[in-house]
Amino acid sequence: MRRSILLLVCMACNSSPTDVVPDADVFPIFDAPGFQPPVPAGCVDDVTAGDHTYTCGTLQVDARIPAACLTQPCGLILELHGDTGTGLLMDGHTRLRDRGQQYGYIVVAPTGPPYGVQPGSTWSSANDATLVGITNNFASVFHVDPARIHVTGFSRGAFVTWRLICDHADLFASAAPGGAGDGTSFGEVTCFSQGRAPAHPIPILFLMGRTDASVGYASLTQIRDAAIASYGASGPVAAGGGDVNAAHNHWAGNTPGAVIETWDHAYETVNDGPFAAAKGHCIPGSTTDPYAAQYAIPCKLPTAFVWGDQVMQFFLQHPRPQPFPGGGI
Repeated sequence: MRRSILLLVCMACNSSPTDVVPDADVFPIFDAPGFQPPVPAGCVDDVTAGDHTYTCGTLQVDARIPAACLTQPCGLILELHGDTGTGLLMDGHTRLRDRGQQYGYIVVAPTGPPYGVQPGSTWSSANDATLVGITNNFASVFHVDPARIHVTGFSRGAFVTWRLICDHADLFASAAPGGAGDGTSFGEVTCFSQGRAPAHPIPILFLMGRTDASVGYASLTQIRDAAIASYGASGPVAAGGGDVNAAHNHWAGNTPGAVIETWDHAYETVNDGPFAAAKGHCIPGSTTDPYAAQYAIPCKLPTAFVWGDQVMQFFLQHPRPQPFPGGGI
């Protein structure tokens, strides 16, 4: 099992969610006279409400379609797992499908190619174009609000998230990577390194584990500082909600979208679990089994914040700025 842990270079409590809309059962909806019902296209061959498993190319894609999204424009979240994970295992840690149901977001959680002889799956840059195509396919079929398309990922999925920020700033309104930093030493081409930056600033919520044994805190701080410099952002300003083991900070620049928030924490996996060696490479607030054989990366409870809730709140608060810096809608 220790060998398995060491190979998880990039596999990647309880607090009550704070609602950010007045009524948790009625999410904000844009007036859409003439909204057309979704019609199957591409790999989206079932447009009924509920949980579905699609086959998009060679990838399994699990998605939840809220019923309201069949009659009015919703947002969309692309959710990416880390090494040894799957789309559904990742969502078990974040519960973004439940939160998307509450607030009016389609959540798309694909599963990557097999992870060698290890259980579960992984990602590489070769999959980026497919992930963008899947996002566009769902967005087109369900006529989603283009100002509310977001991406989040943990560990290897967060390395992908960083790349998508750089390469597809016209598609994603905001992003929430966790547990992945500057990718140079991991063979990953990420954003804010090697002269790369998004075409325009995209709001970023970033999860950083101080004792992250899989990626390393130095890598996390390196990409954080590079993003701050790229955005010309000032700070930090305490954003609240933390405790002695977790700090929530905010930086902002003068350009629309130049926002960076971090949750910097000292939580760790349980010290007698199968992923104990990952230490701070964990997901705060996850209520999944810390002793599960596969992708058991919750931080030991309790924690001051729930990562899935923070991601959802950040996306609600950061749709694409209007007017769009790129000149579009």
